Amino acid sequence: MVVNTPEVIYQLYTRSTQNSTLPLPKFFLVGLFQTYKQDFRANLTLATPIMAGQIGQILVNIADNVMVGRLGAAELAAVSLANAVFIALLVVGMGISFALPPLIAEADSRNENQLISQFFKHSLIINFIYAFVAIGLIELLIPTMHNWKQEPEVVELAIPYLRISALSMIPFMIFQTFRCYSDGRSETLPPMYAMLSANVINIALNYLLIYGNFGAPALGVTGAALGTMIARICMLALLIIILMRWKQLWKDIRTINFKQYQKKLFNKLLHLGVPTSLQGFFEVTAFGAAAVMAGQISKEAQAAHQIAINLASISFLICTGLAMAATIRVGNQLGHRSLNGVRRAGFSAILQVAFFMFCTSVIYISLRYFLPSLYINNQEVINIAAGLLILASIFQIPDGVQVTSTGALRGLQDVVIPTIITFVAYWIIALPTSYWLAFKQNMGAAGIWTGLTFGLTITATFMTLRFHSYSKRIFKKTNRKL
Repeated sequence: MVVNTPEVIYQLYTRSTQNSTLPLPKFFLVGLFQTYKQDFRANLTLATPIMAGQIGQILVNIADNVMVGRLGAAELAAVSLANAVFIALLVVGMGISFALPPLIAEADSRNENQLISQFFKHSLIINFIYAFVAIGLIELLIPTMHNWKQEPEVVELAIPYLRISALSMIPFMIFQTFRCYSDGRSETLPPMYAMLSANVINIALNYLLIYGNFGAPALGVTGAALGTMIARICMLALLIIILMRWKQLWKDIRTINFKQYQKKLFNKLLHLGVPTSLQGFFEVTAFGAAAVMAGQISKEAQAAHQIAINLASISFLICTGLAMAATIRVGNQLGHRSLNGVRRAGFSAILQVAFFMFCTSVIYISLRYFLPSLYINNQEVINIAAGLLILASIFQIPDGVQVTSTGALRGLQDVVIPTIITFVAYWIIALPTSYWLAFKQNMGAAGIWTGLTFGLTITATFMTLRFHSYSKRIFKKTNRKL
């Protein structure tokens, strides 16, 4: 039987009106929990270590921004500008690496260990090559930054930060290969241990290198970049050590022959990875372009944008844990040929993330003045950021739903149509709307964020509909009941 959310709602409504003394909303929530209880638990089992690792990274990002923010608005704006470039390429790299988990999950469900090893090897080569491509692209972009209509002081501070960040792409992409392999095997704890340990190292190094504490040189913004690069090297080393002691995981890695490769496996990984990377690229460059637009308004607006986007990324990155859980569970169920399991895995994760993001919306609205004050002592920046947090609270639910439904589609290895949806939503609709509202309607930074909210809502709607229709299409192709 198809687990159809509208049908579940109707059944719960019918029962509540016939024989229940509970109010409809309360009865509905209880019934919904009972329907997906086991799926919610399975999602959290996989997602919790990923979330913990992401929370650790969030804390580092917050510490980074708070420490840099104490230096001044120009320094914080410089980090925002540099990250607008670097994170775009970082997300592309992550998208390429994310081709591995659904393939590993499907092969793991069938106990095809040799195929798992082959996928890992080919993914490692692709990720390693991409790291050098990204470094080259950053070097080509740096000379053009002076033409981006940014304040000269901000550009001069951003360039060394960006160059050092580029070098950290090499350890990061290698780490991503090991991480995605471990996640695809449903072992999400090893990457969490490595990430949390490296995050502690990162914060400590930032404290030393930004301000020059304990005799270290005071490098300011450049010190923040150096701390992050060293921490990423440590993160890779720690994960390899952990996996070597996680014998079931290391067993399939140590038997790899790095002398032989298959073109079809490269093609398979790229067929999934390139569209996935484009999805991330279209989204993150939309937000990066928003940072550039904010910089054209004023450095205070750009600093406020950086604070608001940093806070919004807290809830978003936590949601990526549930998105990866959806990818892994959907991939596993695809391998088992359990189409009912595919739909339950996807829809349960979407429901969980929607509830979580509703809670974060309440928090952001309630603390919209307090949270920015943790970053910077500039009332103008705080006031702008507080207004942006109201808009951030509005797009919380669609932001969480779109990343989770995309993860579920990735588990089905459906990436082309989602890429088209992402491109249209962000680049054809959201960015032009942001520009028009910000500069033609004089809404400033609030106009930029209104356009982004519109794009996220469109993406969430069409990604969820795509998962609903595509999973049904698989059912029709296989002529099997769900």
